[in-house]
Amino acid sequence: MNQDAVFSMLQRVDLPPGAGDLPVPHYVDCFIRDAEDRAEEYDGRAGLERFIPSDCRYAYQVLLWLQQTAATAPGAAFLEWGSGQGMVTILASLAGYSAMGVEINEELLQEARRLAERYDAPARFVHGTYDKTVAGLKVFAADKQAVVYVYPWPGEESFFLRLFSATADPGAFLLVNLGPEDIHVYRKPEP
Repeated sequence: MNQDAVFSMLQRVDLPPGAGDLPVPHYVDCFIRDAEDRAEEYDGRAGLERFIPSDCRYAYQVLLWLQQTAATAPGAAFLEWGSGQGMVTILASLAGYSAMGVEINEELLQEARRLAERYDAPARFVHGTYDKTVAGLKVFAADKQAVVYVYPWPGEESFFLRLFSATADPGAFLLVNLGPEDIHVYRKPEP
């Protein structure tokens, strides 16, 4: 399926310019600073040379915006594909989502669990993947999720759009972080 066909199966949702101006509670900013400091420790470690944390503050603001516009309800299911250190999944849980992160790297998975515990965040983290071609790991699809978040490597956006389109329930949102304050929001239309 070509990229144009995938895009036609999803609705692009335009974020208002003010989404990045939504207030972030002080405790959330403290968490982000602490988590970013911890993330710097991963820079260049064996097996993690490609670890790059998301723009967490803006991701949190977009999640708040979805709630404030009544696009998602309190307690809505949130899934992060490739949750890394878990920062966005933890932020989703702090924003009131029922949040789960899926991570293939055991070291990052353990750090995410420690970070969630440190902040008493109800986020859950599981060892798994979104890619059904990876042998030996449980695959977590977008079904039964209100919001799916991913920070793809360059050139992988269309893969995640196809995956979301094929597995998400109607009405679900996909947040694709493409860089600082650059999150594309898609919605799978209702039938």
